[in-house]
Amino acid sequence: MTLITYQSSDSPKTAILALHGWSGDEDSLHPVAKTLRIPDSVWYLPRAPYPSSSGTGFTWFSGSDEEGWKYKKSFTLIDELMDRIREDGFPNDAIYILGFSMGASLAMEYTLRLSYPIAGIIAIAGFIKDKDQLASDATLESRKTPILILHGEKDDIVPLRSGKKSYDLLTKLEYCVRIETYSAGHKFPSAAGTMIFNFMSDIK
Repeated sequence: MTLITYQSSDSPKTAILALHGWSGDEDSLHPVAKTLRIPDSVWYLPRAPYPSSSGTGFTWFSGSDEEGWKYKKSFTLIDELMDRIREDGFPNDAIYILGFSMGASLAMEYTLRLSYPIAGIIAIAGFIKDKDQLASDATLESRKTPILILHGEKDDIVPLRSGKKSYDLLTKLEYCVRIETYSAGHKFPSAAGTMIFNFMSDIK
């Protein structure tokens, strides 16, 4: 496992497991963690386990619609990271999983299948690929996990309608979910820090 961490204080009370997008790596979200400055937090920034087909970077899901998708290594890696985060002293209700793009998809695909709730999911510019399968697999326990969806109105890589479809599905499944949009493309919004901090503050 390749992993880096970033702490905003010497005694963090919150753990944020941050999952980069397609063809990213462990450094992709490090500048974001430093810029957002979420109070009293430690960020865990892993590298996805599969080489990207772009020739650079890494991916959480490998394959295609035709040949099928591999993701077992990603789920195993997140399982191991969750164990480590708990060993570092953070209970489940102090752990957030944040993801960007494909990382946001993994955050939802993984967390909604857990047999316990966590502090929250923060899904930025993401999507749910197989909505029927996830609806079938989602656990009752995970419905106690609050979810924040952030999506750019000008996103031409993962269109805003994908974020809205995720919101509609999660609402139908009776999750506590909110969606915030912003005037930008496929990127972290400049106002993300405020949106995320408000989300984290509201659910404490």
